[in-house]
Amino acid sequence: MIHATAVIDRSAVIADDVEIGPYVVIDAGVTVGPGCRIGPFCRFAGPAQIGPRNSFESHCSVGAPPQDLKYGGEETRLEIGEGNVFREFVTLHRGTPGGGGVTRIGSHGLFMAYAHVAHDCQVGSHVIFANGATLAGHVDIGDHATIGAFSAVHQFCRVGRYAFLGGYTVATKDCLPFMRTVGSRPARCFGPNTIGLERQGFSPESRAALKRAWRFLHSSHLNASQAVEKIEEELTDSREVDELVTFIRSSRRGVILSRG
Repeated sequence: MIHATAVIDRSAVIADDVEIGPYVVIDAGVTVGPGCRIGPFCRFAGPAQIGPRNSFESHCSVGAPPQDLKYGGEETRLEIGEGNVFREFVTLHRGTPGGGGVTRIGSHGLFMAYAHVAHDCQVGSHVIFANGATLAGHVDIGDHATIGAFSAVHQFCRVGRYAFLGGYTVATKDCLPFMRTVGSRPARCFGPNTIGLERQGFSPESRAALKRAWRFLHSSHLNASQAVEKIEEELTDSREVDELVTFIRSSRRGVILSRG
């Protein structure tokens, strides 16, 4: 199961059934769980904890030091859940002391070719990163979010659950959960991700409530604070709308709306 050309540090912990391809390098401090498949030319640096049944296609860089000038070689780590697929040339970096020391990736995600997760990011489960999708440091990505091809998310920004970022989006503020955000400088929100939410099994009532909330947020007669107040007054029985409002109220960088 381990190719003869692979170079594996003796202190690395590798489950018995892990498949390791040609010219893979696994350094000290790396743990690889059962059922993982590591394709040719991948490099793993530690400390890194890799859960079960992850697949790394080829040329992935996993657990490399953060690209942060303040980083001075301190021991930080990368944690990955289970069942993810990492395609060619994906790069995943460890955390920094100033960001909590750990980069986390959840489970059952798809990271297409050349996707990048920088230091101290917290990425949820069931996410999709299309080709070249890029996170700066300290970014939070909610479960079931989709980051479109060649999109970039600014440091310290958040992308909410079930959010959809279209290709080539540049997100310099928080991206609303359940909504579609598209565009480059300025990116704009285009309302609920209707098709995606339906495919994910959201009820017609939930989708309708999110549409009503969006009408307030989109209104030229209301600023963002006034829109949130109207939503709280008139939409009181939707968990998704409650989550949307909480996300907006907790934003530190502001949220992307249709106003740009």
